[in-house]
Amino acid sequence: MAVEDRVIIAGAGPVGLVAAMRLADRGIPVLVMEANPDLAIDLRASTHHPPTLDILDEYGITQQMIADGLIAPTWQFRNRETGERAEFDLGLIKDETAHPYRVQCEQHKLTRLIHQKIKDWDNVEVWFNTRVEDIGQDADSAWAVVDRGGEKLTVRGRYLIGADGASSAVRIKLGIGFEGVTYPEWFVQGTTSFEFRDYMPNLSLINYVSDSDEWFVLLRVIGKWRALFPSREGESQEDAISDASLQKRLNGIHAKAEPYDLMHKTIYRIHQRVATTYNMGRIFLAGDAAHLNNPLGGMGMNGGIHDAVNLTDKLTAVWRGEGDAGLFDRYTRQRQPIAVENVQAQAERNRKLLNERDPKVRLANFRDTQKTASDPKKARDFLLRSSMIEGLRRAETIA
Repeated sequence: MAVEDRVIIAGAGPVGLVAAMRLADRGIPVLVMEANPDLAIDLRASTHHPPTLDILDEYGITQQMIADGLIAPTWQFRNRETGERAEFDLGLIKDETAHPYRVQCEQHKLTRLIHQKIKDWDNVEVWFNTRVEDIGQDADSAWAVVDRGGEKLTVRGRYLIGADGASSAVRIKLGIGFEGVTYPEWFVQGTTSFEFRDYMPNLSLINYVSDSDEWFVLLRVIGKWRALFPSREGESQEDAISDASLQKRLNGIHAKAEPYDLMHKTIYRIHQRVATTYNMGRIFLAGDAAHLNNPLGGMGMNGGIHDAVNLTDKLTAVWRGEGDAGLFDRYTRQRQPIAVENVQAQAERNRKLLNERDPKVRLANFRDTQKTASDPKKARDFLLRSSMIEGLRRAETIA
């Protein structure tokens, strides 16, 4: 079978579509294969950090996201019991980014914006209902055996990117290890149109709220609030996701006589895992296929997009004869430690802060966070880390 002069991408989530857009914009043909019949509506990821907004702005996507979302110039840690808060102002890093704020815009809106942009490009194909069943490679090509709407096909290209999520068929077929842990608790999310800002003074659009009993995260997107809770010890999934349980927890945020309108609810497991390598010959991993972390801090999707940027830069250089295949090992060397030492470390720090139950320790931690937020230099340093700018810069220094 002839080798098609293209890059094959498994997965049409944010990571796969950003990779496709960047490659195609540089004249490299792309085939994107998505197992589902349409772009997924995934309500988990919604926070876009400043460097991600800088990246997407090159393609005219950021302003569209702002139109479809909300600008969050600040975010908060809050003490549920005392009502105190530590607020971080992203304006402190305005000299480091063109977008000194987060944008709250659900990832399914981002994927649709990118798909709308690229779907009619001559060098892009997007296949839905196409599931990867096997993969392979030789000295000149990479291929995938797929089921496309019941038809078995073998598709070939010069390279293959696995951006096919946590249960990545590409990673599994390559036999790449996925080391780390699965946390005992589940995360439970309920979405409501109730306007908490009418009852909770000075609430930001993004809030991490600690408590001696249980923590929660409160995130605003257009028209609704998303509340995230940990499952309780010994609680079954069925009980944790029940309307009665979510009504009780939402009333713990703000008690009201009438039931909350539950627009959506979900429960999911939390992992901290990193692939043992992100590249193997002509096949690569990116996004959740390469690394998973808990969502506290909104770093998973953003980190995956940063993978796509790093990888497509290297693919472009090799494609054009401006670099050799050694660049692909550098992709792993640059992105893998960032996932471990920056993304996962920050997400785990947030989890530990929120999970602390000892009132004295929790209050001491909160006071330290307040001191950091109130000191412009410390806050700026913290924001460079938490907004992922520092990690991106560090990756560039790794040879």
